[in-house]
Amino acid sequence: MTQEVFVRLAQQGERSVRSADSYIFAIAANLLRDRARRDRVRATYREEKRLEDYVGVDPLDPHRIASGRERLGKLARSLETLPDKTRRIFILCRIENIDKATVAESFGLTIRMVEIHIRRALEHLYVEVGTET
Repeated sequence: MTQEVFVRLAQQGERSVRSADSYIFAIAANLLRDRARRDRVRATYREEKRLEDYVGVDPLDPHRIASGRERLGKLARSLETLPDKTRRIFILCRIENIDKATVAESFGLTIRMVEIHIRRALEHLYVEVGTET
């Protein structure tokens, strides 16, 4: 990093600077910021590549993205066909991550009844949306 700072200083030539310390500090801060940005990009690429190698799926495949969006729309439409109470319980527990005891209390049900509503919703979604990939 020190060498990079000196290289940048050398590239500036004979330019006059008010405070050499502040100028060198700014160069070093910019280099750190650039390095962090570069490291983030590389880490993201490595993670995507690792996922692609592990699963054998390109995460940015346009066909896969379009298919996923289509299935998500189908899922949303299927949720709308559930009975109101079952849909609300399912969304609270499975999407909003609210624990079953809290949901049971707010609906005046037992935890077992909440589990039954969730099971019914899952069965309905399985039939409607299916598992095709």
